[in-house]
Amino acid sequence: MALGRHSDFNRLWFGQTVSNFGDKISLLALPTLAVVVLGGGAFEVGVLGALRFLPFVLLAPIAGLVADRVSRRTVMIVADLGRFVALATIPLAFALDSVSMTHVYIVAAVTGCLTTFFEVSYQSWLPQLIGTENLVEGNTKLQISRSVAEAVGAGAGGALIQLLGAARAITTDAFTFLVSLVALLVIRHRDTRERTEERAASAKAELKEGLRTLFGNPVLRGLFTANVVVNLGAAMGDALLVVYAYKTLNLSPGQVGAAFAVMSVFVIVGAVLSEVVAKKLTLGRTLVLTAVVLGAGYILVPTGGATAGFVGLIVVQAVIGFVSPMFDIHVLSLVQGVTPNEQMGRVSGSALSAVYGALSLGYFAGGALGEAVGLTAGLAVAGAVAVLGGLTLLAGPVARIKEMPGGGEADGEGTATEATPTGGHEDGAKITA
Repeated sequence: MALGRHSDFNRLWFGQTVSNFGDKISLLALPTLAVVVLGGGAFEVGVLGALRFLPFVLLAPIAGLVADRVSRRTVMIVADLGRFVALATIPLAFALDSVSMTHVYIVAAVTGCLTTFFEVSYQSWLPQLIGTENLVEGNTKLQISRSVAEAVGAGAGGALIQLLGAARAITTDAFTFLVSLVALLVIRHRDTRERTEERAASAKAELKEGLRTLFGNPVLRGLFTANVVVNLGAAMGDALLVVYAYKTLNLSPGQVGAAFAVMSVFVIVGAVLSEVVAKKLTLGRTLVLTAVVLGAGYILVPTGGATAGFVGLIVVQAVIGFVSPMFDIHVLSLVQGVTPNEQMGRVSGSALSAVYGALSLGYFAGGALGEAVGLTAGLAVAGAVAVLGGLTLLAGPVARIKEMPGGGEADGEGTATEATPTGGHEDGAKITA
C-alpha cells in the first residue's frame, strides 16, 4: 500500500473519518429535533432533506470556480470552521430555550452550502496531495471510512440522541469538524499550482472552459453521462425499495433494518475489493459491469416476488452494496486522473451539480412512478435506467480503459496529451484494442 506511510494523506483520512461519523449523528439528530422537540412533520423533514441536495445542484459549479482560483486547502479549512460554528448554535439556542424551526432550516442550509464548497475542493485537491497513481487506493480508503460510518454511525447517533437529546448530540458533530480542521492545518503539503498573472476574462468564461473540458474529452464525457444516468436510476429505485419491502413483502421494521445492515457490510467489502477487481477485469470493464449489476439488482427485487421475501431482499441488497462503491470509486478516481489540475474544481463542480440534480430528480420520479404504475413496475424501470447508464460506457473509450493513468489527460484514444498534464507523468489511461 503506497499510502501507508503518506503522513499527509493519513492526516486527511483521519480527519475525514471522524467527520463522517459526526455527519451521521446530525443526519438523524436534525430531523429528530424538528419532529420531537419542535413538533414538525413530514413537510419539515422533507425540507431538511432538500437542503442537503440543493446546495450541490445550485452552488457546485461556483464552488469549482473558487477551488480553481484559490487554495483548495484553505477553502476546506474555512468550510470546516463555518460548519462548526453553524452547528454549535443549535445546542446553544436550545440551552437558551430559543431554538426554532427557522433556526434549524438556516443551519441546515448553511452547512449544506459549506459542505458543497468543502467537497468540491476536497475532490480537486486529492490528486495534488497523493498523485494520480495513488488515487484508487486513496479513494478506496476514504470510501471505506464513509461506509463504516454509514454502517455504525446511525446506530451510534441514535444511542447518543437517546442519551443526550437531539440538540446536545449535535454538539458532537460540531466538534468533529474541528478535528477535521486541525487535521488539515497540520498537513504539510501546499498548493503547487502555477500562479499566472492572466486570468480568464470573467467567471463565466472560466466556467465555460471547465464545461468544454468536461464535454470535450471523450473519457470525461462518457463518465459524466454514465454517472448521471446510473444515479438517476438508483435514486428512483431507492425511493421505492423501502415502500416495496413494507407494503408488498410485508416485512417488519426489524427485517428491513437487517437487510440494510447487510447492505452496509457489503458496501465495505466492495470498497476493499474494488482495486483487486479492477486489476482482474480491467478498469473499463469493471465500470460497465458494476453499473449493469447495480441496475439488475433493482430489477431482481420484484422478480423474486413475495415468496422470496426477506431472504430475497437481503441477497439483492448485498449485491447492490457490493458493486456500488466499486462504481463510485473508479468513476471518481478516473475523473481525477484525467482532468487537468488547473480545471479540476470546475470539472468536479459541474459533475457534482448534475449528479445531485439526478439524485433529486430520481427520488421524485421514483415516487411518482410508483404511484402511477405500481411498485413492481417502478422498480423494474428504475433498474433499467441504471443498466442503461452502464451500457452508455460501451459507446466511448471508457469501456476499453485497462488501468488508471499515471498522469496526463486521457484523450479519446487513451493517450496523454502533452498540453494538459495533471501530474508530471507522460502516460495516459491505457486502453485495450
